[in-house]
Amino acid sequence: MIFCDPIKNIVLTGFRATGKTSVGKALAAQLGWAFLDADSLLCTRLGADVAEVVARRGWPFFRQAERQLLQELSSMTNTVLATGGGAIEHQDEWLRLRACCFVVWLDADIDTISGRIAADPVSATQRPSLIGGVSARDEIETLLKQRRPLYAAGSDLRLDAVGASPPDLAARIVETMGRRATSC
Repeated sequence: MIFCDPIKNIVLTGFRATGKTSVGKALAAQLGWAFLDADSLLCTRLGADVAEVVARRGWPFFRQAERQLLQELSSMTNTVLATGGGAIEHQDEWLRLRACCFVVWLDADIDTISGRIAADPVSATQRPSLIGGVSARDEIETLLKQRRPLYAAGSDLRLDAVGASPPDLAARIVETMGRRATSC
C-alpha cells in the first residue's frame, strides 16, 4: 500500500514477545507522537490484568473490549499503538484501521518467541493459554500458523524483530514511511 495522504497513526502488530511495546515507545519518541499499549490500556479500563479478566469473564469478553479499542483508534491522530497479538483477528476493525494507519508487523521465529516468553517472569501470569492442554511452544506454533497469514495480509511492512534493537526497528519504520511518502 502506498500512502499519499499523511499517516494518522501507526499500528504495531505481531505475536506476543515480538517487541511491539518496546518498538512502539521508541517509535513514538522519534516521531513525537503519543504511545498506547492496547493490552495495558485494556487492563486499566477493565480494572484487572488479562489473566484476571479472562478468568472472570472469559476470552470473548476480553476480545470484545479489544475490538472496541480498535474502533476508537481510527478517530485518533499522531498515535503509535502496540496491539495485542490476537487483535489481528478482528478483521472488520482491522480493515478500518488499514484505511487510516500504517501497519507494521513485527515478526519473530518460534524459538525467539518461546525464549522471550520464558525469560519474562510475569508473562505466564499475565497471559492465560488460548488453547489449553498443550505446551507453550505448541500453542505458539499453532497460533502462529493461524495468524501469520492475517499479519501478512493486514500489514504494510513486515520487519524481522530478531537481532535488532527497538530504536533500530523504529528508525527503519520511519525510513520506510518516508520513502513511501516521497514516491507519491
